[in-house]
Amino acid sequence: MHMDIFKKIISVKNRGFTLVELMLVISIIGILAGVVLVSSGGGVEKSKRASAITTMSSILPELVICADDGGFGIITEAPTTAVYVCCNAASAAVSSCNAAGEARPGHTVKWPDIETKTGYTYQAPTNALSTGDYEFTATKDVNGITDTIRCRYAENGCS
Repeated sequence: MHMDIFKKIISVKNRGFTLVELMLVISIIGILAGVVLVSSGGGVEKSKRASAITTMSSILPELVICADDGGFGIITEAPTTAVYVCCNAASAAVSSCNAAGEARPGHTVKWPDIETKTGYTYQAPTNALSTGDYEFTATKDVNGITDTIRCRYAENGCS
């Protein structure tokens, strides 16, 4: 009796999946892949913004030390990567703070590049470093909307 059941199982022709079953599985995988791609679309811009905030935040400790040492920050123009964060001159223009002798003695930190990797560009900082209200920003056009990151000396942070 057991042999008869075993013979029936063996004699049944093995079949693969039908075309309809395969098409159904492929379409479900396609739908799931589309959902994943759409949900992660804003992730790239968010990561670029986070990277820009982190990079810009790294300038704040140098500004604190600069103020303690009697230095000046750039206030008249947007800084570039060739410009020192802590300047000797009270005018603190980009042109007066881009050579080694124009930086405050002991301060060699330059403005970091955020544009290459994130697309954000620095804007001209506002207020004198000595007042404690120093603020620098970076902007980027994201789908027709200007996104601005602000770093405030008084708050010791960027957002």
